[in-house]
Amino acid sequence: MTLPRNQTQVPRWIIAAIILVNLFLLIPPVIVARARYSVSREPRIHVFPDMDSQKKFKAQSANPLFADGRGMRLPVPGTVARGELRADEHYYWGTVEGKWAVSFPAQVTVNNELLDRGRDRFAIYCTPCHGLSGHGDGMVQRRTEFADYGAWAIGDLTAEKALAYPIGQVFNIISYGINTMPPYGSQVPVEDRWALVSWVKTLQASQSVNITSLPAEVQQRLEASRPQEVEEPKGTGDGEKGGSAGPEEGK
Repeated sequence: MTLPRNQTQVPRWIIAAIILVNLFLLIPPVIVARARYSVSREPRIHVFPDMDSQKKFKAQSANPLFADGRGMRLPVPGTVARGELRADEHYYWGTVEGKWAVSFPAQVTVNNELLDRGRDRFAIYCTPCHGLSGHGDGMVQRRTEFADYGAWAIGDLTAEKALAYPIGQVFNIISYGINTMPPYGSQVPVEDRWALVSWVKTLQASQSVNITSLPAEVQQRLEASRPQEVEEPKGTGDGEKGGSAGPEEGK
């Protein structure tokens, strides 16, 4: 028995429903793909926010709540950050009772390790201006001699003025700068700054110390390391008897 044609065909409304369902199923992947590759200043849709998008004022933003209109607030006067008290003025400022310290603080042990560290830091931060010997003949000074952007006031660390600086003042200059020299307190830790002081004083002493003020064993060692002068053989000098006649004398 053959069924009529109208009973074997799928109803058109069912076909339309299937097409519509498939179209609706394509919507979520399209939305996900667009959200993944699109760029927007608005935050994404969070089903569970988990405090990812908070109502807050970001850095350098305006805030009408305060009289100055700034979102960033200054610290309360007198506030000290944790670990930044710096109550030891000798160690952190280079002063003792308001005067320049003439000795190293108790936290600093002057030994070969400290000098090696100071020489290493000096080569990194100081030689561009002061040079390896401290005479102020570094590469910056050499370039200013041929440049048209002005000269830098680079001091000679071995000059009489620099020799008169106490240890604490040298530390303070390294930390907070002087004249055209910028401060290095933000770049160099405090322990490395004291190492720099030790090396600066070593450079000064090596080029200005009076040998007679050194211990006897040190004087002997310096004398032994001094190059010996080579004496010229007799009879080789001009005009000396016994020498060979020169071109003019042979004529």
